[in-house]
Amino acid sequence: MSDVVRLTLRSVIDQPIDCEGITPDRLAPLAEADIAKLTVWVGSRQARLGDFFDVKGERSDRLSIEGDLRRVDGLGVGTSGGEILIHGSVGRRVGAGMTGGWIDIRGDAGDDAGLAMQGGALRVTGNAGDRVGAAHPGASKGMVGGEIVVNGSAGTDAAARARRGLVVVGGDVGADAARAMIAGTLLVFGRTGADPGRGSKRGSIVAIGPIDIPSTYEYACTYQPGYVRLLLTHVYRRYGLTAENGALDGNYARYCGDAPSQRKGEILAYTPG
Repeated sequence: MSDVVRLTLRSVIDQPIDCEGITPDRLAPLAEADIAKLTVWVGSRQARLGDFFDVKGERSDRLSIEGDLRRVDGLGVGTSGGEILIHGSVGRRVGAGMTGGWIDIRGDAGDDAGLAMQGGALRVTGNAGDRVGAAHPGASKGMVGGEIVVNGSAGTDAAARARRGLVVVGGDVGADAARAMIAGTLLVFGRTGADPGRGSKRGSIVAIGPIDIPSTYEYACTYQPGYVRLLLTHVYRRYGLTAENGALDGNYARYCGDAPSQRKGEILAYTPG
């Protein structure tokens, strides 16, 4: 039994490799040779994990992955427990559908990170692509639990159709953030892109940085929400992200919208001074 299973990409790859199913909980009972035999996909062709990665260690639910992984998709999909540490940037769908455990990416993440996530925690120390914490195409709901924290910026459709859970973006976020959100929270430290909360039924956008309030939202009041203080304290203590001075106990303008029959979507915009 090892403290950690280490996967090291042997060389730069010139086409995407789909590693869906490579999760710490799946590797935990396996010997080194059996891990190397696990199936990955190169286009429509099956291959073995060991064809691309050197495998060191066995029978551990801690997984460390190294190399230029920008063309490696599906890592950690469906993770239910254990830990993954990814040294560098990674491709699409990292942590999609995970129900538990911890994934820590020391670089950027491609599109669809944490797609339809149900539990656990996913942290990206760099930037994330489009649809972080969003829904599968055509699905009625996206993220239903867990936490996603992006230290850098994120693309479009962040937290789209989220049902529950928390998405935090330390930098800017693209257009259509929290589109059709059902519930949950999106916290943005930087600028929030165009049309935030479009079609939202419930849930909250907490905007520390600049945000253009859509015309379908109406001003309700300005106050000091205790929920925001608790949220920012949690994000700082667990992930080390800090807001600008004054945001912890500052005033927030509350706007309500969007779905016309309910208007229970919420935007809390920090108002310094």
